[in-house]
Amino acid sequence: MNNLRDKSVLVAFGNRMKALRKENSMTLKDVAFAADMEISPIFRIEKGKINPTLSTLYALSKVFDIELSVLLTFQIDRTFG
Repeated sequence: MNNLRDKSVLVAFGNRMKALRKENSMTLKDVAFAADMEISPIFRIEKGKINPTLSTLYALSKVFDIELSVLLTFQIDRTFG
């Protein structure tokens, strides 16, 4: 992902993830354990550093007990950069 539009999507999704984690009073460790993942990728997703796979997104939706479409509902800041 080498353009700003792509980066803004990753950052917006990361913000969504972090908000859901906080709303559910979960730590990074809690999310990682529930999703059967390491903490590092969860942290990197929240920071907008990596692009999660579809299977990761599905696992995260199950952690938060929401539909995948709800997990993917977020606002993108088009002025990022």
